[in-house]
Amino acid sequence: MGFMLTISEEAVWLNGLPLDLQLRFLARLSFELTIVGRSSYEAGTDDLEHPQLLRKVNEIQHRVTACLSQLLNGTCPYGFVGSMADRVLTNQDSDLDGWLQRGWSDAKRRTLLPVSH
Repeated sequence: MGFMLTISEEAVWLNGLPLDLQLRFLARLSFELTIVGRSSYEAGTDDLEHPQLLRKVNEIQHRVTACLSQLLNGTCPYGFVGSMADRVLTNQDSDLDGWLQRGWSDAKRRTLLPVSH
């Protein structure tokens, strides 16, 4: 990937977004995580090549969608949104880190694109 995302800067960025953009980002991040999860199974089959990776992605996905759901319901605890940067970007798993950083970056880039109607 060529660069390392700074977790604290990403948390500040995410916390500083208006609610509608936080929701857009988390929804897009959730989508990007499904792409990461796809890297764990053999294309065209039901066979898992990397079940541990898929479990890690699923746990991250669970937290992202929980945050999204809480924001939509207006019950999100203070600091939980910003903690998503830590949840996604701190894994210390060489097989997963690049995928997650790319997913975060793609979600961020697409969130900041103008919305076309």
